[in-house]
Amino acid sequence: MEKRRVAPWGTFGIGALLFAGFGPGAPPVMAAPGQVSAASIGFTLPAERVFSPADQARVDRIEQEMAPVHDFTKRLDQISARFLGTPYQADTLIGSADTSEKLVVRLEGVDCYTFIDQVRALALGHDRQGFLEALAATRYRDGHVAYLDRRHFLTDWVAYAPHNARDITRSLSPEVRVTHKILNQRKDGGVYIRELSPHARDIAYLPPEALTPEVAARIHTGDVIGIYTALDGLDVTHTGLAIWKDGTLYFRNASSLKANRKVVDTELAAYMKGKPGILVLRMRESG
Repeated sequence: MEKRRVAPWGTFGIGALLFAGFGPGAPPVMAAPGQVSAASIGFTLPAERVFSPADQARVDRIEQEMAPVHDFTKRLDQISARFLGTPYQADTLIGSADTSEKLVVRLEGVDCYTFIDQVRALALGHDRQGFLEALAATRYRDGHVAYLDRRHFLTDWVAYAPHNARDITRSLSPEVRVTHKILNQRKDGGVYIRELSPHARDIAYLPPEALTPEVAARIHTGDVIGIYTALDGLDVTHTGLAIWKDGTLYFRNASSLKANRKVVDTELAAYMKGKPGILVLRMRESG
């Protein structure tokens, strides 16, 4: 399994976003059909943005090259493929219970969570401003860039508005299991995220032996795969995207394994061996 510290989402659950490149007086951008916009969700992007010139240029290039592609699933597939080989990089976000949260964009190095949230934002964005708005909406509850409003757990994508995805795990198979968890509550009574109250949530997961060809066929390219953990207080320990290629279902993920240390495609059935199971979320095109 991925060797990582036991904390929700590595850098995403504890980091932030840096922005630069758009001043507070930037004109509003109208959302394309299915596109997330700050105005439509009802939040304002923070004025302070750190967003490197290289990453600004890369976002512009991706959005321009993807302009002819309107299908959301195809956009997720093709945009995520552009990250293959991107180095794994932990601790890219900025923010904590003691440090002010900042909106950070970093495309040249990603962890498992910043990989999927930036891919979703690029798929929704259609231009640089739209990307920034979609990223804030994806990463934070109500698009509010604050440490305690960050989606520290994968199932926060489903639980909080704007809703990034819907959980389709229970619809995949009668073999799905459901467990009751108190997220953010460690077994020893402590917490993973200081000042974030523990909260109850039922977590459904599909055990590896239940991933039959019939069940796999119900998983679509672009679905979010979370690797379930039995550890108290956590829902998953790793995440990535489902990708179908030549009739085989792959797990596209930012791998921290020593043999990889980059974004790779691994056959999902092989990856699941020895794991307790997976969650499957289907991304929404809007909240």
